[in-house]
Amino acid sequence: MSPIVAIVGRPNVGKSALFNRIARKQISLVYDFPGVTRDRVSHDCVWQGHPFTLVDTGGIGLEDQSGFEEAIQREVDIAMETASDILLVVDGRDGLNPLDAAVASKLRRAQKKRIFLVVNKVDSGKQADAASEFYRLGFSKVFPISAAHGLGMDELMSALAENWTAGEAPPDRSETQFRVAMVGRPNVGKSSLINALLKEDRVIVSPIAGTTRDAVDVEFTHYGQSYCFVDTAGMRKKGRIKDELEQAMTGRTAHTINRSHLCVLVVDALQGVSVQEKKIAGLIQDAAKPCVILVNKWDLVSKEALKQAKATNDQEFRKEYEEAVRRELFFVSYAPVLFISAESGKGLELWLQAMKKIRALKLQALPTGILNRVIQKALSLQNPASNLGKSMKIYYVSPKKEGVEIPTLVAFINDKKLWTPDYQRYLERQVRAEFDLEGCPLQWVVKGKSEAQMSPQS
Repeated sequence: MSPIVAIVGRPNVGKSALFNRIARKQISLVYDFPGVTRDRVSHDCVWQGHPFTLVDTGGIGLEDQSGFEEAIQREVDIAMETASDILLVVDGRDGLNPLDAAVASKLRRAQKKRIFLVVNKVDSGKQADAASEFYRLGFSKVFPISAAHGLGMDELMSALAENWTAGEAPPDRSETQFRVAMVGRPNVGKSSLINALLKEDRVIVSPIAGTTRDAVDVEFTHYGQSYCFVDTAGMRKKGRIKDELEQAMTGRTAHTINRSHLCVLVVDALQGVSVQEKKIAGLIQDAAKPCVILVNKWDLVSKEALKQAKATNDQEFRKEYEEAVRRELFFVSYAPVLFISAESGKGLELWLQAMKKIRALKLQALPTGILNRVIQKALSLQNPASNLGKSMKIYYVSPKKEGVEIPTLVAFINDKKLWTPDYQRYLERQVRAEFDLEGCPLQWVVKGKSEAQMSPQS
């Protein structure tokens, strides 16, 4: 197995900045505030032909009065237990801190682990001299660096990789791994659903809104198919965003939607759909991403709610609830609505089946012959509206097979100016009635008469 390198230390010493510097990507969220990182964040890296896995952790000894200290410590302990090499990061500007000594004492008890003391934020000769005081922690391998500017990184990485054996770079799993973005408001159960699926506490869960801050990748394999769930910070209304940190968290959620293969929009069954869910659904629509809507905490819906809905049983109430969800989230009308409970585990299997189905459907190419029969039938049932005495003619429609991530249809018509959004929606309804595309958006590319020869092979 490749070496596993865990980055540990007290809060706000620059662990995430070092993680990003080594990974050569802006993966971990960096902000000048203690306790930004809470969950374990990992990334497969290569240094001069040596593959390894890098793990970022939350600050040891965090005291933010939020109740996360124990959960963060558990994540750090897991990272240290599984790591072969540990980078203990301290702050060269602040000097030696009693908490640094406490962490060092704990690490010295770790057996069969290589410990590297990394004195970060050393940007000048004066600070480099000050770094010498950290030798008192009892580690022979002390490396003054600046993660922000890249100073001292070659010396650190060369020493780290000294005993590693060269090997092949980790395989690029982006082609086989299915990226699933977990999105929604704060505290709707996104992290709890991931933990329920994995049957382990992989992501920190708390009733406090905003527990998840960074976008956390969690790998999962189901019957040979690889998934990467990306747990995101909950998106709140713009007016409720209090600081730059939360603004950065929200921006990461939007970025995660754009780079995902599937978006899972989680709705709290007790709260229903709000303006924020509509905004998120709009982002999913704009990004043209497949989508599943999960109504979580369904087991908490009380009998009183059934009475208020005037429904006679749970099935009828579900139907009414689903209709209400679909009315509010018409942006993603193609998305299946599933009722689920992270607490009890009900509905998890249906969720897995939906993701597996969408994974197969999103890459399918619709049969050209059947597709054009559907289009011609649609034209005969409802002619396109004319414009300035000219009617739109659709010569044929062809599925685009290369360079697409969702079902894409290329329509060749007489004049692109005659194509309207209303008629496109009508044609899409006819296509969906013939082909099973649940969960997948349908993309259209319209070409005028001058753009291609009038043959299905164009």
